Amino acid sequence: MTIIDREFDRLAQSVHQTLITHQQQLQQQQAQIKSLTQLLNSCRNTTVEPHSLSAIDRLTELLDLHQQGNDRVCSILTTLTQAKDAEVLTIDSQGEMATSLKLELTQLAQRLGIESVTKLSKAAHRISEWSKLMSAHPDADGYQWQFPGFKRGFYHNTRLQIVGTKPVAFAAGSSLN
Repeated sequence: MTIIDREFDRLAQSVHQTLITHQQQLQQQQAQIKSLTQLLNSCRNTTVEPHSLSAIDRLTELLDLHQQGNDRVCSILTTLTQAKDAEVLTIDSQGEMATSLKLELTQLAQRLGIESVTKLSKAAHRISEWSKLMSAHPDADGYQWQFPGFKRGFYHNTRLQIVGTKPVAFAAGSSLN
C-alpha cells in the first residue's frame, strides 16, 4: 500500500466519521425541536394573549420547516454512509451528485475509441483541443471527462489519470429523490 493509498484511506475514514457525527448531531437537534414544539403547543392551552399566540404559531411553523430540512439531510447522510458505491460518489461542477471514474490516458483513449494516445496526450495540454476531442468522441456511458488542468512532468504525461463524472440517477423511492 502506497503512501497515497494510506492517506486516501485515512481521509475516507475521516469523512465517514464526520458524516456519522453530523448525522448524530442532527438527530439530537431533531429531538430538541420535537420537545420545544411540544412545549410551545402546551403553552397554547393556557391563557395567552393573541399576539403571543401568533408568535407561537410562527415559531412552530419555522421549527417544522427546520425539522423537515433536518430529516432530508439525515436521510441523505444515511444513504451516503451506507451506499455500496460511496467511494465513487462525488459532487460535479453543477453541484449535483455524480459518480466518478478515474482512467489513465491509454485506458481513456481505448474507452473513447481514439486511435492514438498521443493525440489524447497533446489535447490534455490545451483546453480548446480537449473540448473538441471530447465532443468528437463522446463517452458511451455518459461520463464527462474533465480537462486535466495542472502542470505535469514526463511521469504524469505517461501515467496521467483523467477524472470523468456522470450524474447519478436515483431509483424511485430513494431517499435522495
